[in-house]
Amino acid sequence: MSTAATAGAYGAGCSGRASGSILACSVRLVETSAYRDGERRLAFHMRKAGRTKALYAGSFDPITRGHLDIIGKALTTFDAVHVAIGTNVKKQRAFGVEESLRLIERSIVEHWPEAVANASELPSGDLLFEGALEVGEYTNQSLIAYARKIGATHIVRGLREASDFNEEFKLHGVAGRIDPSIPMVHFICEAQFLHVSSSTAKELDAMGEDIGWLVMPSVEAAFADRRRR
Repeated sequence: MSTAATAGAYGAGCSGRASGSILACSVRLVETSAYRDGERRLAFHMRKAGRTKALYAGSFDPITRGHLDIIGKALTTFDAVHVAIGTNVKKQRAFGVEESLRLIERSIVEHWPEAVANASELPSGDLLFEGALEVGEYTNQSLIAYARKIGATHIVRGLREASDFNEEFKLHGVAGRIDPSIPMVHFICEAQFLHVSSSTAKELDAMGEDIGWLVMPSVEAAFADRRRR
């Protein structure tokens, strides 16, 4: 773009003079109120956060191999990942929150033994991958409010099939209007997990079908214990 064209695009303050006047033109552009009030803020938001932390929230009732696939993708993308159970006191769960938290931690260690220094030790949400992976829960507050509370720089969501898109598209838009400074990132599950869900695991277990391809061994054992109660 020529100097004159640049002046037309950004407002007054640039002449069509060449060579040495280009630097002066640039300085005047920076000084314009339109750039100062608009473009500078945009440039600030466009910068990558110094240390990234992703929030991956869901009901996790229970955690599945598909969830672990998304967690793995997030771990390779962000500096830290916070997996959180979002609970609604009006919604009945198959597994209580405390048990679900334990199953998340155990499933992570079963899938990634290197997540803890000693795989035989009881996993802890603040020690997984030396603190790079956290596990928590929140009740009756918005996803954005919890993201702010834990200092998340991004929100991670998983996509399995086309039917997920409309709901995720709506959530993406609403979250963006509430707080555009916390972008939402979507990961698509690997092909073998496209039909994996918590509800499918519960339905198949209720019918006595094998669910080992859906969940980790600790979750299978939890289902077995649940049937014996």
